[in-house]
Amino acid sequence: MPKAAKARAVPQGQGLGADLRAYALDQLAGAAAQLGREGEARHDGVHQARKSLRRARAALALAPRALGDRGRRLDAALAAACRGMGALRDAQALLEALQRLAPRLPTESRDTLPEAMLLATARRDAMLAAALERDPEFARRRARLNGLAARLAKLDWDSVREKDVAKAVARSERRVAKARRRVKRHPEDDERWHVLRRRLRRLRQHDSLLQAVAPAFRPAGGVSADQATALGEAQDDALLLRHCARRSPFPPAIRRAIRTIARERLAAVRTGQPRD
Repeated sequence: MPKAAKARAVPQGQGLGADLRAYALDQLAGAAAQLGREGEARHDGVHQARKSLRRARAALALAPRALGDRGRRLDAALAAACRGMGALRDAQALLEALQRLAPRLPTESRDTLPEAMLLATARRDAMLAAALERDPEFARRRARLNGLAARLAKLDWDSVREKDVAKAVARSERRVAKARRRVKRHPEDDERWHVLRRRLRRLRQHDSLLQAVAPAFRPAGGVSADQATALGEAQDDALLLRHCARRSPFPPAIRRAIRTIARERLAAVRTGQPRD
């Protein structure tokens, strides 16, 4: 399987609800396939699977009233499946964040970086091995996704109307605007930045989804790729800081260097300054 399987083309022309259904089912099929990757590719497979689950949830979020309680319960189940892979993804993300950080470390700290990366790699591999021991080849996870896909297919997609989608997109835009105002008032609040990142991600998902199935309903403003990248890297910096606390797996020298740089980069995002 290629490194990052792309979503297949969504057949259109059967109605907006049918198009959304096809898109969401395609994402769930892709998520199950990603979890079937082998060897070193499993780490990226987990990441791609979680992204596909979020895209499927974005499709559900475009018609919450039409899909009713069954849709809401399915959304909660998809969210739980995504969270269940969060620790595995964080373990890989930590290693990737260290790799991106390497050129920015001061010279006196670079000698300790290989040790930190070895520790992060060992931790990541141990976590994946333990997960596979509990669920060989991720067979149970994949079966669970197939079951969720069957539930999704049975939802009342035929009742989805254009006005439902338009209202959902407008709500997504309002939530982004509200989150922006909150971080502007309290730029020191980590949780408010986390909420803004999630809101922006959902708006981008809606934009990408609707570009595929109903371009006329795409968000008016959208989210720039640069802003999404900056907030994603800020998430990496927050992840690094969490792993530099009391129970950090890293030696003191690299911990101090990581903390300094991660804090500087977080501050740059929150004050609108360019990052190095």
